[in-house]
Amino acid sequence: MKKEGRHTGQIVKELRKARRLTQMELAEQVGVSYQQIQKYETGIDNISIERLKQIAKAIDVPVTLFFPPDSERIAETPAVYDKLSDEELHVLKLFRSIKNKKVKKAILEFLKTVAAR
Repeated sequence: MKKEGRHTGQIVKELRKARRLTQMELAEQVGVSYQQIQKYETGIDNISIERLKQIAKAIDVPVTLFFPPDSERIAETPAVYDKLSDEELHVLKLFRSIKNKKVKKAILEFLKTVAAR
């Protein structure tokens, strides 16, 4: 089970308890068994978007509450390749084409040595 599944299930559990609902009561409102709610809350089963909407409605919270804010999302930093010279781009492409990790490491060590002079 992915970390995100456990996180979402934990939020469901906390909100359910805050609303003083049992797993059985939430299950009845959503139309599943209490065992299924238990599986969602423990992260054993993923919660589909449609089911998450039903749970949000039953608990009376917006569905967006189950999703992390933008600051918690994982994203790549923007590439700065447009700021590289043609020579730098060429070196980067050549370096990326090297498959042997030991060779890559040796090149990096060489570059560090040369750059330090």
